[in-house]
Amino acid sequence: MRLQKDSEPWDGFVLPVSIPDPSTRTRIVLIVGAGIAGIASALALAHELKPHEPNLQITIFERHEVLSTSGGAINLTPVAQRHLDRLGVLSELDRQGADGGADVDSIELFSSRSGRSLGSIDFTDGNGNGVNGYKGRRVMRIVLSLAMLSVVERHPNMRIVYGKKLAGVSESPDGQTVLHFEDSTSATGDLVLGCDGVHSALRTSYVDPSRPSEYTGLSFLQTTIDTPPPPPLKSHSARNSTSRPSTSNSTLGSAHSYSIRSLRKSPSLSTHTSSSTPNISLDPSSPCSQLPTMRPPPFKSTGLALSRHGDLLGSYCDRSHSTLFLAAIVQINESLLSRYRIDTSPSASSASSSPSQYLTPSHVDETRRRLAIQAALQGEIHSRFSHAGHPWIRDVANLKTNWMLYPVYQVRPGGRWSRGKVILLGDAAHAMPPRDESAAYALDDAIMFSRILAHHRDESLPEVFARYEAVRRAAVEEAFSEAGRMWNTHRDMGFLEGRWKEWTMPWVLWKNRGARNAAWTFDAYDV
Repeated sequence: MRLQKDSEPWDGFVLPVSIPDPSTRTRIVLIVGAGIAGIASALALAHELKPHEPNLQITIFERHEVLSTSGGAINLTPVAQRHLDRLGVLSELDRQGADGGADVDSIELFSSRSGRSLGSIDFTDGNGNGVNGYKGRRVMRIVLSLAMLSVVERHPNMRIVYGKKLAGVSESPDGQTVLHFEDSTSATGDLVLGCDGVHSALRTSYVDPSRPSEYTGLSFLQTTIDTPPPPPLKSHSARNSTSRPSTSNSTLGSAHSYSIRSLRKSPSLSTHTSSSTPNISLDPSSPCSQLPTMRPPPFKSTGLALSRHGDLLGSYCDRSHSTLFLAAIVQINESLLSRYRIDTSPSASSASSSPSQYLTPSHVDETRRRLAIQAALQGEIHSRFSHAGHPWIRDVANLKTNWMLYPVYQVRPGGRWSRGKVILLGDAAHAMPPRDESAAYALDDAIMFSRILAHHRDESLPEVFARYEAVRRAAVEEAFSEAGRMWNTHRDMGFLEGRWKEWTMPWVLWKNRGARNAAWTFDAYDV
């Protein structure tokens, strides 16, 4: 049952559970990983469990020393937006102004060879209305992270500790779980959530060492470019109904309000990458800031060009359409990954920017290596898309910009999600190839687990974990299979197979429309 929304973003969506006299216990929750799954889990626990346990304490441990600005633009589908709204994050995104993301009515698919439209993945009904009031949104991952951190800061029972790389896990004599970190410190808690991504140290060292991440054979080559400003909007109020039912239109930033361009220049934020997060160019002096004349893209907000040599995604990621995110989904041999990776960790960045290092042989060698990698990646893009039939794709293929490599990994289903008082959520438990609602899976996990824990808070954790898996595992494994089938269509193909891919895509979109709509109307609060 839905009620009228009130002052708080999570009020009014479900009937509140009757709360007896709050417990006096102090439950200590430790979360490994400050990505989407980790922060969403902390916020969901605060909303669901804290009314019953006011002394709840949540600590999030992040392996990086500072907030990373690595990562491309993430697609938020209607269900993801609805979940973020309930967690109080969507209003923070809107406070970022234009950088809070671009509204997406649909992902338009077209042929790279001919330019012919092949259909679309729609986030609206036939009348232009969003699914349950929400459309899609494309936003830079760093901007979403900043918005989520702003909400965390409003909770006195939460804190984030950076620079904590997990070294091991043990159990204390009284049955609590102890996390040991590489800096020789440790933390003890009653419950541990592993939200540390596809290459989860918690999974591989403790919960299920038999399930390492594995390369899918496909990678993203991606970058961001500046675009000419679009014509002025006729009415700013038209935006209100495109992203969510009701949001603040304020362009005043919070403590974490940064523009995308300022993030490229900020010395206080890390540009380092990990193998589980996309890499993008954040160098304001790079060629991507000096864009040659390009023809306008053949889509309103987001488009996907299909070819037999990989597919090319283009998407505006800010409300003013001044920044365009480009990502080629291509087949890259695993043996080439180490040759194509650039170390942009904080230590590497600080060393390369130190004046005393400019003329050393090691600095010169590293600069030459980076230039060689950039040339190789530009060559990869050019060889695959320069002969496209559509002129905009040829323009992209000829860009002299800093493409970065993001190999896509997965974790095969069927393994353990929990052990003792530790449970894995998000990609740490079930990383799958990206699909159009991939961001929502981490949010689903966070909300569903938190609600089940709150409802069964007096049961043992193994019993709570079993209840969660009973309602979650089947859906996740089905999604994994479907994601694998769709992901396989991005690999290199022969002439006839490529034509078949084009000819059948409209039918595939029509066939899967019902399943997509069901995924976007799914409500994790129904558990």
